[in-house]
Amino acid sequence: MRGRQALLVVDLEGVAGVDSPGALISGMPEYTRARALLTAEVNAAVEGLLAAGFHRVRVSDSHLCGSGESNLLPEALHPAAEPCFLPEDAYAAPLFEDVEAVACLGMHAAAGPVGFAAHTVDVLGAWTCAGRALSEADLVLALAAEAGVPAVFVSGDDVLQAQLGGRVAYVRTKVALSSTRAYSREPEAVLPELTHAAALPARHVEPLPDVPLVLTFKSGHQAALAAQAGARRLDPYRVEVEGCTFRERYTRALEAASAAGAVLADAVAEGPGGPGFLRDATALFRLRGPPAHPPAPRTEAVDRALGAFLSLTQGEDDESRALRALTLHMLEGHAPGAFARRGLGPTLEAAVAALAEVPLALPDGLSPDVGMARVDAWYVRRERGLPHAPLEPSPLRAYLEHLADEGHGLHAWLLGEMAATRGLDVRLPFPARAMRDVSRVADLYWLTHLYLLDTRYLRAAPRHPDATAWTEELLVATPWVVEQGNVDLGAELAFCLQCVGEAGGGAHEALLALLESHQQPDGCMEDAHATAGALLAFAGAEERLPGFPR
Repeated sequence: MRGRQALLVVDLEGVAGVDSPGALISGMPEYTRARALLTAEVNAAVEGLLAAGFHRVRVSDSHLCGSGESNLLPEALHPAAEPCFLPEDAYAAPLFEDVEAVACLGMHAAAGPVGFAAHTVDVLGAWTCAGRALSEADLVLALAAEAGVPAVFVSGDDVLQAQLGGRVAYVRTKVALSSTRAYSREPEAVLPELTHAAALPARHVEPLPDVPLVLTFKSGHQAALAAQAGARRLDPYRVEVEGCTFRERYTRALEAASAAGAVLADAVAEGPGGPGFLRDATALFRLRGPPAHPPAPRTEAVDRALGAFLSLTQGEDDESRALRALTLHMLEGHAPGAFARRGLGPTLEAAVAALAEVPLALPDGLSPDVGMARVDAWYVRRERGLPHAPLEPSPLRAYLEHLADEGHGLHAWLLGEMAATRGLDVRLPFPARAMRDVSRVADLYWLTHLYLLDTRYLRAAPRHPDATAWTEELLVATPWVVEQGNVDLGAELAFCLQCVGEAGGGAHEALLALLESHQQPDGCMEDAHATAGALLAFAGAEERLPGFPR
């Protein structure tokens, strides 16, 4: 006889002493201690469940650390514990069979802006039921309620405690300081409380309403993948799943979430244990989903940016002329309604005409910015079907080699690619994303210019098969760009997200908020280039507001 059994579902984020994302990921220095802390908490809970009359405890380890293996230390685990690790579904129906109670240990808050490492099932989607945010503890309790299994306790941070609202006994292990930091209680103080809570009588929990589950994702591509897995698309970022039972709805939602999770292979750098993986995983905790309500039009921001941009580019130097013409050329294609409402046609015509005065000589020693301006001038005139002096292949190739030799590889690559789009192919043999391991800022500029080249500088829809993968990278990069306060790069990320239909997401809104916070009363940003980028971003956002006149 096996005797009475209980189910203990465990996670890692809510364990006392686990206070940073590094402790959650296999291969990071903090993770080794986190495993020991988790195992100690499990053992303390098992002792309490044994004191309550249970004979065995089925322990389902739900935390995916990246190693593909359980987080528990088998050699240190209580002999009455039966560890289970089902990475595809840690709440699978067989786990609830032949158990008389369920408890949840080391849990975290529902996906949202508060709670340490707050997420639901994965770092991409937020789950709701009848408008209420669901945590993973909510899912376990709902599955238990439907199976007729009472609940004993839940442990985790203060945010999850508030979200559960006293529906079950609770052990608070820490206070969440942000999505990526927490302040834990001493583990020695938490362990006896877990033993005490586990010995309490189990009580039945109210089931969730019999309505569809709604999943809200951080990109439209993620929602599209979820819809392909059988969920019903509600809007660009949300899907819903139905079912006759909560178990059916949960299973279908899990399948949709798993399908959306395919984007992580493109979005997250390196593998678990590397600094790039930790950086990107942390960013996904911080990346918000779409705002609850569409933002108000930023018409004043557009007008201020336009006024500042025209003032900053009224000079007759090569850089001013090229930036003025190229930006207005891009604006005409990217936000034609905003462009027309402001009567910018004659201004663009005059700017393009002035490009005929920009020389095309590219001598060694010419600064990268001036060289870029001269190629930009040639490019815009060619794009618009206007005559221009020829750009000679040999001098251009020599100039690209000079730029590369002088450490200006990004300029050398971009000038070569721009010329190639107009039939002049003298490109140097750069590897794909050559700046990835050199500079994150340079690599992100490389990435945004892949969009620009693919869309003919915002004049056409993206066509490249890798555009969706690029977009997931931009989304993950957004929290870092905002944290760095890089308004020039932030503007480029914003208008790139706009051109792939991501103007309704949380990343896009965070980038616009960054630009607004740095825009001076006269509309200027930090320089003319950043002001041009902000103009495109603000006008592109205005163009894409639902119901805004085109």
